Amino acid sequence: MLNSYPLVIPVFLLIVFIEWYISNKKQDNKYTAGNFTMNLTIGAIDQIGSLFYFTLMYFVLKYVYLHYRIIEMKDSWYQWVLAYVAVDFLSYWYHRLSHRVNILWAGHITHHSSELFNFSNGFRTSPFQGINRIIFWAFLPVFGFSPVVLVFTFKLSGLYDFLVHTEYAPKLEFIEKIFITPSLHSVHHGKNDIYIDKNYGSTFSIWDRLFGTFQKKTETVKYGIKGGYIDKSAFWAIGYYYHYLWKTIIVTTPWHHKIKLLFMPPEWKPAAENAAAPRLQKNKVPVSLYLKRYAVFQLSCCIAGIIALLACKNFVSNWEFTLCAFIGVMIMSNVIFIFNENINVSFVKDELIRLTLAAVLVFTTMLACSHFYLVYVLIFLLSALITIVIKRTI
Repeated sequence: MLNSYPLVIPVFLLIVFIEWYISNKKQDNKYTAGNFTMNLTIGAIDQIGSLFYFTLMYFVLKYVYLHYRIIEMKDSWYQWVLAYVAVDFLSYWYHRLSHRVNILWAGHITHHSSELFNFSNGFRTSPFQGINRIIFWAFLPVFGFSPVVLVFTFKLSGLYDFLVHTEYAPKLEFIEKIFITPSLHSVHHGKNDIYIDKNYGSTFSIWDRLFGTFQKKTETVKYGIKGGYIDKSAFWAIGYYYHYLWKTIIVTTPWHHKIKLLFMPPEWKPAAENAAAPRLQKNKVPVSLYLKRYAVFQLSCCIAGIIALLACKNFVSNWEFTLCAFIGVMIMSNVIFIFNENINVSFVKDELIRLTLAAVLVFTTMLACSHFYLVYVLIFLLSALITIVIKRTI
């Protein structure tokens, strides 16, 4: 069967492109090509990773449900309603702890590291965040919630999360009394002192009001995270804080402070704190219009390819899936450098080598597999190779 959930992604992309079009007409700079590509690439990595962590989550939920549930709940409409409320309640506490516990913040910080706030931020989620959630959701089957109901509820809640990432929605005072709105969620993404650690709610704002973390928008929001972080690559965005924790643990003494660092809030610093994170070094190599068009072509093909791959994952082998996913993410990661105008003098040569290696791997796979779609992947890679060769001769 087709995996139907990825087929919703084009709808999200349409919403993003409509917002980008509006931003372009208003000339309010809510989008940049580099930030948009970064968010999409992180989202692609997360969607690929979700095939693992949602499967793991389901088996954990099922195991707890079969062995540790203390009550029975009928399969009726009220289970779905109660499940959504329960998931949202746990989401609040998971989200709050993800801002107050370093090892959880390492998985969540990716979502906050963008200095722009738009619908594409909904894609900017680390797969480690999905893994970290599992231990929290594992409490729910104890109270009789079906694992199937919970998994669908998680996905439904994720749809709402996506829709609150925009600045174009007006303030809705009445709705804010119950629900998280885009205005309230924009506050949560702010690095202004007044906005730090506020509005953790996913769907309902009542948890923030009840537990003292509610904050209305009272001043212009400055987005991003404090410190010297600058987007370098999708993998850097995902691994940035883990890198910081590892480097800091190495130089921290005594030993119990190494453990303490993992469970303290982000503002806590050990006596021997690691040096500041390295900043992005801009390369003074001009990016031609030709190369930007190449990037647009590559990005478009990779987005369509990864959506198709996720939808058809049941029809391909694990090796084919891994190979095509790797190629798609690799190419999208390199497109980020083009749109951010951060390429070095050897970029085109390195891209030629990467594409050649990918083409050889796909051609080798074709010798053992008969799936016709690999022909299209090979044609895509060969067309990219020809484009790069032409670029080198100009």
